Amino acid sequence: MEVKPVFIIGPPRTGTTLVSFLLGGGEGTLSLSEPFHAHAIMPHWAQHRFFCRLQKSAGLNHVRPPRRFNRQRFQVFLRDLAAHNGLPFLIIKETFHHRRLKPPWCNFELLDGFASEQDPIIGVVRHPYDTAASTVRLLRRLVFGPSGWLVRRLFRNVPRFVDNTDIVRWSAENYLHFAGWVRQRHLFVVRYEDLVSEPGPQLRRICDYSGVPFDERMLDHRHPRTAFGGIGSPEVLYRPPQPVNRKSVGRGKQLTDEHRDILRKVCAACAAELGYPL
Repeated sequence: MEVKPVFIIGPPRTGTTLVSFLLGGGEGTLSLSEPFHAHAIMPHWAQHRFFCRLQKSAGLNHVRPPRRFNRQRFQVFLRDLAAHNGLPFLIIKETFHHRRLKPPWCNFELLDGFASEQDPIIGVVRHPYDTAASTVRLLRRLVFGPSGWLVRRLFRNVPRFVDNTDIVRWSAENYLHFAGWVRQRHLFVVRYEDLVSEPGPQLRRICDYSGVPFDERMLDHRHPRTAFGGIGSPEVLYRPPQPVNRKSVGRGKQLTDEHRDILRKVCAACAAELGYPL
C-alpha cells in the first residue's frame, strides 16, 4: 500500500497538535505527534513502550520500532506501521526548534530534510505574544515545576532556561527563524487564530492542500481517532477532547511590557508578513 505522509510543523504552542488531532479524525489516518523528536530525546525503552501501547490501544497490527535513531530508518518504520494497518495517510506533527538548542532538541536539519522531499507540509503560526506566553506557561510547569525531575529523567539533555525572560527571548528567536524558513521554502501556512475562529473552512483548506479527504467527523471531538498520540500539547493529548474554541487567543496579555518589547524588536517584521502587526 502506498502511504502519503503529511507534515505539520510550527513553533511550540502554535496549534500544531490541534491540527494533527483534527486530521487524525479522518478515514484511514495514522496521526502522530512528534514521533521523530520523541525518538531522538527519549530512552529506547520509553519510546518502545509508547508505540506498543499505541498499537495495542488502537487495535493495530504490531510493527517493531527501530532500536537506533536514523531519519530514513525511522521514516520507513512509520510508513510500514501505516501500510500494515491499511492506513493510507500518515500525519506527522513536529515542533520547530532552531539552532540555539543543543542536539537532540535542535531539529532544524531534520525538518528541512522533510521539506526537501516535497511531501506536503502545513506550517502553523500564531500571534508571537500568545506563542511566547503559552511557551512560558508550559515550560514553567515542565522545567521549573514539581514535574521537572521526571522530565529530566525521561528526556535527554533537557534545555535549561534561566527565567521567564530567557524563555521569551528564545521563543522570539525561534519564531523569527521559523518565519524565515517558511518564506524560504514557500510553505503552506495556516494561522491558529483563523483555525479556531473558522475551523470548518480552514480544515477544508488544509485538506485540499495536503490531499487528505475532508470528513465532517474531523471537527467532532467525540469522534474516536483511529490512531493518535505522542508528545506535545497537554490540552490535546492528555485531557478529554474538547471542541475547537478560542480560549487561548489573547493569552499574550499575560506578558510584561519588557517581554513584549523583546518580541517586537525580534519579530516585528516577520510577524507583519504573517498578518500579525506588533
